[in-house]
Amino acid sequence: MSVLEQLNAGIRYFDFRCGIKEDIPEMVHGPSLLGLQLPEVLDIMYTWLETHSKEGLIVQIKEDRKPERSTVHFSHAIFRHIAARSERWRTANTTPSLGELRGKIQLFRRYNGPSLMAYGIDVTEWQDNPTRPFTINTRNSVQLTIQDHYSISDPKPLPALIAIKGGDVSGLLDRASADTDAGHWYLNFTSAYEFNWYYQLPPREVAVGGYYGFKWEEGMNPRLQTFLQVRENKSRFGIVAMDFPDIGADDLIISLIMSNFKPEDTSRSLRRRFLIAVMILVALLFIAIVNAHSECGLNFTPLPHVAEYMEELFSGS
Repeated sequence: MSVLEQLNAGIRYFDFRCGIKEDIPEMVHGPSLLGLQLPEVLDIMYTWLETHSKEGLIVQIKEDRKPERSTVHFSHAIFRHIAARSERWRTANTTPSLGELRGKIQLFRRYNGPSLMAYGIDVTEWQDNPTRPFTINTRNSVQLTIQDHYSISDPKPLPALIAIKGGDVSGLLDRASADTDAGHWYLNFTSAYEFNWYYQLPPREVAVGGYYGFKWEEGMNPRLQTFLQVRENKSRFGIVAMDFPDIGADDLIISLIMSNFKPEDTSRSLRRRFLIAVMILVALLFIAIVNAHSECGLNFTPLPHVAEYMEELFSGS
């Protein structure tokens, strides 16, 4: 999925890995350049936010490659691009309210730099491939518990790898949903891979599934979908970062979003929208009848402010 497709699908958290080449932040995957510059990606987000001003985004930026032919520090290069569109960024180091984040991007800073450029929520204490979730407590009392176990130390076949990773993910989902502290962040990564002499399991196969022997093994995406389906009540699962979220399970992104709402809330909203649609149709029919009789020379007194009333109703849906 492209960045724009992810935004339109409902994804609001992005994990950007960058490296500086000729003073420009480039998107990278490990040591490899992806042929895409960070400013290009940010421009897509800025444009999208212009037409979705009530939405808020979270972007984690990490330095993941050594500088190449550059004269500026990584933090300076990032600062320069954020400062160019500062109205679209929330660089405070505290947890924002939804109102504070509307139309903006909250920075998760996973890189070090001079104090003047060390803004955003500081996640520089991020651990690499821990077997258990860990918690970051920032100086500004922001708490983030993170599950990012992406590689198993011992060689494991696909069923065992997915079972271990599935336990990691479901464990933090349960922990997040049981936590009554709404200010505590939870970040849960479903991605994993394995490359060794025995098994070569790319992230896509772990996400979607694959054959082991003659048996199909479901990947993380369909398993996550099943997890969400059996939990019908409203739950707070935190941020769930997924590989290939558009394949392997139908409407996985929507299912995760809808977990924030109670089923009765969803039904009530649908009923309300249905009633509004019926009222609009009735109003349009009334207007059509008035116009038809007017053409025949009959006089009708239309209801006052029908259009304004219907517009007000619809905008409140």
